[in-house]
Amino acid sequence: MTFCEKCDQIPEIAPSEGRLYLWPPVAHTTGKILASIKKLGHSAEKSASVATLYLDYVRPGLRPLIDAISENLLPEEIADTKALIMAGSMEPQLDDIARVTSLGAIRAQIGAEWLGDMLRDNRLKSVFQPIFAAENITKPYAHECLIRGTDKTGNVITPDKLFGAAQSADLLFQLDRAARAANVRNAHEAGISGNLFINFTPSSIYDPDSCLRTTIDVVSECGLDRNKVVFEVIETEKVRSIEHLGAILKSYRDSGFRVALDDVGSGYSTLNMLPQLQPDIIKIDRDLIDHVDQDKYKQAIVSKLIDLAKQLDIDVVAEGIERQGELDFLTDYGVDYVQGYLLGRPNAVPFADGA
Repeated sequence: MTFCEKCDQIPEIAPSEGRLYLWPPVAHTTGKILASIKKLGHSAEKSASVATLYLDYVRPGLRPLIDAISENLLPEEIADTKALIMAGSMEPQLDDIARVTSLGAIRAQIGAEWLGDMLRDNRLKSVFQPIFAAENITKPYAHECLIRGTDKTGNVITPDKLFGAAQSADLLFQLDRAARAANVRNAHEAGISGNLFINFTPSSIYDPDSCLRTTIDVVSECGLDRNKVVFEVIETEKVRSIEHLGAILKSYRDSGFRVALDDVGSGYSTLNMLPQLQPDIIKIDRDLIDHVDQDKYKQAIVSKLIDLAKQLDIDVVAEGIERQGELDFLTDYGVDYVQGYLLGRPNAVPFADGA
């Protein structure tokens, strides 16, 4: 069985005692770093390697040390200064090259140690928002699983804070993998036997066959019908490589799942993806749904999206519905599925079985 070393391991940010290695981009940056270290009362050594500095630390003094080093650097210098933390007084070896990151990333990682602790402790919860067939808004067709974190005292951590910290601390791969697995398990424990929409971020997946293996195994572990699991691409408009996303969707499909694209209609790029990706389901961008019943421009776009999807045998979900007028318009124009606060808010308790 193949697993992804990047996704399936939560790295320890720093040992209690260690050595911080720095590779500044230019001599001017090196001088600024040395001056900051001297001002703090520390000293740095120059390695035999070209333009390499290192200094020993004992925690909890690492964060103040990095803050002092970064204080007089430009944002570009913080981003371009490569950094690596080694245990004790060990020197970097060939196998350590993969762990080299930026000074900014290490600074963010130390500030986001709570996130690594949360992932190790499996403190991820889910809320579920119902999705209804347009012709039957009394019984859910599906539930979308939305991730939430909890701190050590049980307070809820919002997804914006979770993914913001993960992005800056280079933990997006680990968080996205853990969120997918947690959503599947939490939905199963909540007794949902109907269709599930599980979100994922394409930029958090290197190799689909290995990165997605854990998620697929959790689906099997829970005994879920794969045809009832829909993996939904979030932030579709930010996808950089359609080819890479296509490989991810193919991996899901080959494993028996369905796939969906969100925010379709938010820009030309999402429409341009349809011929190459051929999703089973699309979600119309919520900005287009807002007051669609009162805006002729939005009406023209939404109605054409629905017609286009029908021609391509793609199901359409209209999300973000908050007003009866929006629901009436979308139903009249033949949308397949509807979702929004008007119909049901995200909740830790599923709306209904959804079977």
